[in-house]
Amino acid sequence: VDDMNTLIHTLLYSNDIDLKGIVQTSSKLHYSGDDTTESLRWMGTDWMYEFLDAYAEVYDNLKIHDEDYPSPDDLRAITKVGNIKNVSDTSEETEGSELVKERILAEDDRPLYIEVGGGANTVARALMSIEEEYKNKSNWKDVQKKIYKKLILYIILDQDDSYKNYIQKSWPKLKVINDQSNFWHFAYAWKFHSDEVNSYLQGEWNRNNIQKDHGPLLAKYALMGDGKVVPGELEEEQRGSAAYLEKNPQYKKYDFISEGDSPSYFYLFHNGLQDRTQPTYGGWGGRFGLVNDNLYQNTVLDYNPYSKRFEAEYTLTRWFDDIQRDFAARADWGIADKFEDANHAPIAFVKEGLELKAKVGE
Repeated sequence: VDDMNTLIHTLLYSNDIDLKGIVQTSSKLHYSGDDTTESLRWMGTDWMYEFLDAYAEVYDNLKIHDEDYPSPDDLRAITKVGNIKNVSDTSEETEGSELVKERILAEDDRPLYIEVGGGANTVARALMSIEEEYKNKSNWKDVQKKIYKKLILYIILDQDDSYKNYIQKSWPKLKVINDQSNFWHFAYAWKFHSDEVNSYLQGEWNRNNIQKDHGPLLAKYALMGDGKVVPGELEEEQRGSAAYLEKNPQYKKYDFISEGDSPSYFYLFHNGLQDRTQPTYGGWGGRFGLVNDNLYQNTVLDYNPYSKRFEAEYTLTRWFDDIQRDFAARADWGIADKFEDANHAPIAFVKEGLELKAKVGE
């Protein structure tokens, strides 16, 4: 369900990201199964397109607030099913892996970010297909060099073995931001924080500012105990049910559930923090330390004034208020049919530019 919430949240920011593909994949937690393997917690593939249909219903309103929102048909055209049959499955090329391959090889020199919110197997299959096609050709090194310059993977956990067993070994110079721990704090571990960073994850606020009366897309956004049942999910994980709330009294009705994969695209927001150019700066996707070569992980700490200690997770949790309030503004865009009836972020300019060089003491 947190992947579903992440997709809804992403669609409301599709005006700010040049979105090149939405690809469903598998992980150690979810796969469809095949003739030899039973499925695991599989929700099917229709839900992606149902969300896009709901997006289509609010599209005209969203365009009032920003003309850069992509059309529903454009989004449908880039929404594909990848390698979903089993955990770490790379056995065949799929529509999803072919789309990823096409985007990697496209004649476009801009950085291409692939946000891996499940297993990395569909990305691995795409890179395998590129390797199979070019490795024995004279231009193989040029192809590799182009990909190394262009491609950045932002991986949420390692949700299968395809990154470790293939990508890391066969593409060692690839730039990777690997969030191994911070994401949990915008996911199922959010209740472990101090109340000061959780103000906008609470039931009443979520219900009134995100889900209720905010159009058909956000009506699909899942909150604790809201009555939503997810087909294919384990009974004990049906967090929308009254039974779940009864067994887990630490949650209130309409509390936040999870968006564990959302930090991967929060990282791309143009909010002035410049962390896209340097992951060590920190931003809405967290802050990362360079571990070796081109690998960034959750190795840096920020001082949390509420817990009075340095924490890796505070590099992400410190932005929760901003993330949620901005989300609420976008939620209003889907229902406000006049620009002046909703909130919009100001645009700030710095005369000297965002990068200044100075000596110590200046």
